Amino acid sequence: KLALQAILSDRLQMTISQLGDMIGLNLTALQIQSNIAIKKVQETISQKMLHQQKLYEGLPATSKNDLARYMTISGLDFQSISFESCKENLSKRSGKYLIQPTENDEPFLGYCAQTAFGGGWLVIQYRYDGSVDFFRNWTEYRNGFGSMYREFWLGLEHLHRVTTARKHELMVELKDFDGNYIYARYDEFAIGSEDEQYPLTKLGSYTGTAGDALNYHKDMKFSTVDRDNDVSTTHCARYWKGAWWYKGCHNSNLNGIYKNSVEGENIVWNTYKRYWGLAYSRMMIRETK
Repeated sequence: KLALQAILSDRLQMTISQLGDMIGLNLTALQIQSNIAIKKVQETISQKMLHQQKLYEGLPATSKNDLARYMTISGLDFQSISFESCKENLSKRSGKYLIQPTENDEPFLGYCAQTAFGGGWLVIQYRYDGSVDFFRNWTEYRNGFGSMYREFWLGLEHLHRVTTARKHELMVELKDFDGNYIYARYDEFAIGSEDEQYPLTKLGSYTGTAGDALNYHKDMKFSTVDRDNDVSTTHCARYWKGAWWYKGCHNSNLNGIYKNSVEGENIVWNTYKRYWGLAYSRMMIRETK
């Protein structure tokens, strides 16, 4: 709280000082001074936020909990503060936060779902209206694409680093075009590195209402339209218009085409209704201890 007050105080003092210096200057000089003032304010705030992040990382767990509670009460998002996982972030507000699985990893922006199934979930895939094309190449699936407040894929590299750093579970939420909700939950989930072609290395025990349509894909490498890693004579990703841990070829295809029809190239989870296109898909992972 004190750190936030210091930042706001500095911003106000600097702005007043700069405005005072500008009085009596011509319009051109005023514009130049204004640009300089804005830049200095931005630099000052960035430096203070970086300092606060370093202080935060050295805080004991109880202090971090207090900060998270203050974030909730104040309604502020300290997006400059990174968390090891969404579960470590005790804020009850769903939204974008910086995730840094280990000290050696570069922080990335992830969407934390803080209300569903007890909260603490990092969303790795989200589809609900077909506004984003998921028939994409290897590079795009490695790096991620889409918008976190709309449809998106987080990125295989982020997914690998997060699930390698510590143990995670997986939640898959689905709806059909009639509004029926189903889910599949696995008590362990991890994928390998890019050198290994991002294989689905760990998949724990299943519970849920959708049926287990993912176990068929365990140990398989990831395939895209330009990277054929399945064990079929068919190029599964190209044939089924998606990207997945295809085997020969699929029992689930959540990165398929968004369409209300009965075809294997759709968003499908075949243990629910074989080849029936689904209207909603959300995949989330959460740290377990």
